This record gives sequence, structure tokens and C-alpha cells, in this order.
Amino acid sequence: MRGFLRRKTMILTVAVLVIVAISVSAAQGKYQFALVSRVLAGVCAPFNSLFMKSAVWTKGKASAVGDLMTTYRDNQKLTAEVDSLRAANLQAAEIWAENERLRQLLDYKRQQPAFQLMTASVVGRESGQVAGSILIDRGRRHGVEKDMPVITAKGLVGTVAQAYDSSAQVQLLLHPRSAVGGVVQRAASRAIGVVSGNTGDHFSPQLQNLARDADVVEGDVIVTSGFGGLYPKGIAIGVVREVRNAEGGLLKYALLAPTVDFNRLEEVMLITNARLLRPEAEPGKPVEAPAGKAAP
Repeated sequence: MRGFLRRKTMILTVAVLVIVAISVSAAQGKYQFALVSRVLAGVCAPFNSLFMKSAVWTKGKASAVGDLMTTYRDNQKLTAEVDSLRAANLQAAEIWAENERLRQLLDYKRQQPAFQLMTASVVGRESGQVAGSILIDRGRRHGVEKDMPVITAKGLVGTVAQAYDSSAQVQLLLHPRSAVGGVVQRAASRAIGVVSGNTGDHFSPQLQNLARDADVVEGDVIVTSGFGGLYPKGIAIGVVREVRNAEGGLLKYALLAPTVDFNRLEEVMLITNARLLRPEAEPGKPVEAPAGKAAP
């Protein structure tokens, strides 16, 4: 039994040595073993094909992921640039709109040499009253005083109700307690009344105290009459859109469409002084009087 195991071990050893020798010789190119090569090639081919396909797939996926990350970064960059350009465009549009409004105010100043005007920005509105009052960024230290008229290039806004150190409250023409002398601009009419706020329709002031036979028709332009000395004469107030008979039958009134868009007030002008002509003065010799006060 022991001898049989010894012979088996020797046979296995010799077989291993022969296989090793053949493998080494084949590796060194001394011998060609076509059959062995074909067998090994056939056995390894599926694995080699799978390996190559896996390598190509992995490389493709890696390339796709890289492209996706690059696209994502480019998209993020472009999005940031678009947002920046959009913000710059909005800012430019806002600057253009502000410049346009200021240009209109400047043009009005040039067209009204009789007025000394101060420009102010609207910084607030009275809460709860759409047509009540506004707050401007000019006050006593800028020369603002109570009762100074406030206008835009379109017409009358109101009057300073209260002046603070660096701001002021302006009571709008639309306020129910406002009262402004008004006159029909049309030369054939010149009907006179009082413009006041309308409690029933805040954005439609009324020209009141008109005689029943007063010549007032739809489309007439109403301007300040200058009576009372608070508002200079000739400032646009509104356009007549409807004429109605008042209760009692003796008077009538007109509903006006204001020339000023009170929903879009951003800048206004205060009349700090107005050059008025003394009745006894010679023509062409105007005198200066503070706004809101008639010349003596």
C-alpha cells in the first residue's frame, strides 16, 4: 500500500514538472502548442469579450458623467449670468423711468419761471386712506412750511399739512377736507367754484357751488383760480367728466377726473415762492411772495 502511494506521488510530480516546463517553453516562444493555444483562446474568449465590454461601458459611463457635470456647471454659470443681466436690465429700466420723471419735472420748472420749486420724493402713504395724504422726504430744515402747495408737471397734488424736521405730510387734493378755488379754463365760460374731495369716490373730486346756469360742460379743464392766496393761479386740477344738479335745485356740481395720477406719485414739487403781481404795480414789475400767502 505504501509503495502504491509512493508511485502515485512520483507520477503526479513528474506530470506537474512537465506541465510547468511546457508552459515556460511556450512563454519563451521555443515551442508552438497550437492545440493548447486554441483551447486556451476558446476558454478565455468569453471572459475577454466580457472584460472588454465592461471596460467600454465603464469608460462610456464615466465620460457621460463627466459631460453631465460639465453641462451642469455651465448651466449654473449661465443661469447666474442671466440672473445678473436680468437684474441689471431691471435696474436700468428703473433708472430710465426715474430719469424720465425727473426730466418732466425739470421741463416744468423751465416752463414756470414764476415759481420757485423744490423737488421731493414720496416716501410713504397714510395707511387706511388711499386718498388721504402722503409723506415726502423734505421738511423744515429744507425750507418746507405748512400750507405750501404741492404739484407735479401734470397738476395740483395738494398742500403741506404738517412740516417736520426732515419730512412733511401732504394733504392730497382728494382728501374729503380739501378745498381749492377752481375756475373753468375755457375763455367763454370762466365759471368759478370750489374743488373738494369726494367721500363717495375718492378719485373723483367735485367742483361745487356752481350756479344752475353756470357754463360748465363735459371736457372742460379746471385750474386753480388763485382766490384766497393759498394756491397760485392757473395750476391744472382736473377735467370735467360729468355735471349734476345739486339737491335743492339752485346749484349744480361737476365730477372731475384729476390730471394727476395719484396712484403713481413718486416725485413731487413744492412751490416755495411764487412771483405775484401787485394790483397797483406797473406791468412787468413782479414781486416775490411766499407760496400760500398773497402779495400785499
